[in-house]
Amino acid sequence: MDYFKHNLGNLAYRVIGEGDEVILLFHGFGQTHKDMLPLEQIRKENQQFIFIDAFYHGRSTWKDSGEPMNRKNWLELIGGLQNHLNFTDFHLIGYSMGGKICLITYELFPENVLSLTLLAPDGVKTGLWYSMSNYPDSFHPLMKQVVFKPKGLFKIMEGLGSVGLIQSSLKKFFQTQMDTRSKRAQMYFTWKISGGLQPRLGKIIQSARRRKTPVCLFLGEFDQMITAENLKKFSAKIPQIKTIILPVGHGGLIEATADYLLEQLKRK
Repeated sequence: MDYFKHNLGNLAYRVIGEGDEVILLFHGFGQTHKDMLPLEQIRKENQQFIFIDAFYHGRSTWKDSGEPMNRKNWLELIGGLQNHLNFTDFHLIGYSMGGKICLITYELFPENVLSLTLLAPDGVKTGLWYSMSNYPDSFHPLMKQVVFKPKGLFKIMEGLGSVGLIQSSLKKFFQTQMDTRSKRAQMYFTWKISGGLQPRLGKIIQSARRRKTPVCLFLGEFDQMITAENLKKFSAKIPQIKTIILPVGHGGLIEATADYLLEQLKRK
C-alpha cells in the first residue's frame, strides 16, 4: 500500500497496472480495497486501477474524529492524489458506501470524471446507518452508548425481526457489522466523520445530463437494502444511464458485476 498524506489523515491506496487511463475504485462499509479486487480482471493493458481504502477502513487513517469530513477536505484529497500520481481525468467505480463516495467525487470533479459505475450505491436513498449521523450532536452520546453497549439494540432488532417489522437484510447487517467491539467502533467513527456528507443529487444529475457522462448502475435482484425502486427517481432523470440487474443479493454484487463485465469484454 502507498499513502497520500493530508493534514487530516493518510489516504491508503494500491495501484495495479500502468497507462494513461485511470480508474478509482471505492469499496463498501466494513470492507477494504481488497474486496474490490475481483474487478481487476476487467483491467486493460493501458489502464491503472487505483484501489482506495476509505477512512476507518483498511490502512487509511483519519487523525481527529472530532473533525468531520467535508467537501473541501475531499476536494483536497482527490486533487492531491491527482497531483501525487500525475493524472487528470479518471473513471469512478464504487460499491455501496463506495458508490456514495463516487457520487460526491463526481459532484466535485464533473469535468474530470469520464464515467461512473455504481454498484448498489448508497447516498441516493440514504441508508439508516448514514442517516443517524445527520442527527444533532446531542444525539451522538446515545449513539455511542448503542454502539459500545449494544445488547439492548440486539434485543430490539430481534423482536422487530420476529414480527416482520424490519427487513431481514437490515437485521443481518446489524448482526454481521456489529458483532465485535472493533466493528462497532468502526461503524461509529465512520458515521461520525462522513455520515453527514451527502451527495447533492440535483447538482450531480444536472452535470451528468449536461456533460452526457456515461453512468452504469448495477443492482442486485435480491438486494433488499438498495433496490431499483429506491433509485428509480434518480435514474429516470439521467437519460444515458444504463441499469443492469444481476441475480444476486447485496453482498454478492461485486463478484457478479466483475463476471458480467468480463463476459462483455470477451464478446467485443
